[in-house]
Amino acid sequence: MMGLGTSKYRKVMRTPQSGENAGKKLWYATAVSDREMSFEDFVTHISEHNSPYSRGTIHGVLMDTLDCLKELILDGKSVRLSDLGLFSIGMTSRGEETREKVTAASVQGVHLIVRNTKNWSNAELKKLTKIVAYDEYVAGEGGGTAGNPGGGSSSGDTTQGGGGTQEGGGTQEGGGTQEGGGSQGGGGTQEGGGGKTDSGDVGL
Repeated sequence: MMGLGTSKYRKVMRTPQSGENAGKKLWYATAVSDREMSFEDFVTHISEHNSPYSRGTIHGVLMDTLDCLKELILDGKSVRLSDLGLFSIGMTSRGEETREKVTAASVQGVHLIVRNTKNWSNAELKKLTKIVAYDEYVAGEGGGTAGNPGGGSSSGDTTQGGGGTQEGGGTQEGGGTQEGGGSQGGGGTQEGGGGKTDSGDVGL
């Protein structure tokens, strides 16, 4: 059974450019990653996590998984990895004046899309994590300061106020819809102006 995690946030001020709060300076909580785990770190973590499989076996299976996942989605397939998410390919396209002018040359980019599933939805993930301010977290751990709290980096930042961008932006013709609402625009769009984050489809 997975234990309760700890999600950290920093406070940032932004000025939304659209929605009911357009032009207002507002403060937001933005997620912080306090460490980047490498692929090898991840393999080691699994092997030491009551796994009956050796580190070498886990490494090989994961490498084959990544190779096959890329092969399938680049062939136009959508792949559901258990409860993790639905993986597929999205495209960014240049707008053309007529239907007939849309060709392969209109495609400006291809990017990965991950749609979260029910068990990885915003509501379910929030139940499984304790949310704390990053400076308070590192102070409790005995390291860092409020001004420079250990060097963690902001990540997954898609607050209404702007900020983090997702590769392969632009527009997507015929984009799918994410669970729980919100349309996909080649990398996740933000709706409304109340400062909520929109973390459905993620363009990587």
